[in-house]
Amino acid sequence: MSKRIVIMGECMVELYQLVDNVYHQNFAGDVFNTAVYLKRTCENPVDVQFFTAVGTDLISDKLVRAVEREKIDTSLMLRTKTARPGLYMINTDAFGERSFVYWRDSSAAKQVLQCFNAQLNYDAVKGCDMFYFSGITLAILSEADRAQLFELVSRLKADGSQIVFDPNYRPALWPNAEAAKAAFIQAYSLADMALPGLDDHRVLFDAQTTNDVVEQLTELGVAEIIVKDGKNGINGRYQQQSFTALAHPVKKVVDTTAAGDSFNGGYLAARLGGIAPQHAVKFAARLAGFVVEHTGAIVGKDHFNGFWAQNRPSLFVK
Repeated sequence: MSKRIVIMGECMVELYQLVDNVYHQNFAGDVFNTAVYLKRTCENPVDVQFFTAVGTDLISDKLVRAVEREKIDTSLMLRTKTARPGLYMINTDAFGERSFVYWRDSSAAKQVLQCFNAQLNYDAVKGCDMFYFSGITLAILSEADRAQLFELVSRLKADGSQIVFDPNYRPALWPNAEAAKAAFIQAYSLADMALPGLDDHRVLFDAQTTNDVVEQLTELGVAEIIVKDGKNGINGRYQQQSFTALAHPVKKVVDTTAAGDSFNGGYLAARLGGIAPQHAVKFAARLAGFVVEHTGAIVGKDHFNGFWAQNRPSLFVK
């Protein structure tokens, strides 16, 4: 039976430079990137639903079609007449490290819960096997909408859905670090699985090592913890057992835009396929290593199919 995964957050218009003054337009966003790579790499039947709000304009129509091309369910992509998708531009340096310029103040995704209240009800998400959201999902919402999201997540958890949270801290989206920290603690207290990076916890929770993060989240009650530390690898804990994994070596880093997002998608795909965490992280690291060798968040299907022909989550079970 196909498992149903609801992934909530924002998808924006992405522009990245091909040559001087020539830009390629695509669609991307942290949770959307994760949804795409989860759907592309899950070996078991899975119904991925993207939960967001978009406008009624032509670029929103184009965004919905892009989601549909990835075979992601769009029934939770709600429409608003008063906003449009946000936009961001990627600039990358000679080492592949990226910086961004954003135009997202009036992003339609900020209205997702208002649209949900007007157009749907709890039954639309009830019964999902997994609900995934991020710190950016929390950050773009008003304080009242954020409180409603926590109520929704609490209800889903009580009804048996697995809750997955990636903090993905972006300081510019929060009024201050204390507000982000408080929201993340609340999210972690509801999460069954957490996929943080060490950098976020170093800033917000004074963590110095991945072990510090594992201990912090264990105290908050998270059962499955995967901590990413870039080229230094991964530290995890599941069912009170700890493990580590190396980062996958990369020949040339071109663009790190979706490194963590693709890792998350690959890890979730492997776990949904019944693969143990210590093996799932190996596939996720390989996928992230492949993604950063390409420009933009979403690797084109032609290039991706070459990777997929030689890599499956099940091949990393040894």
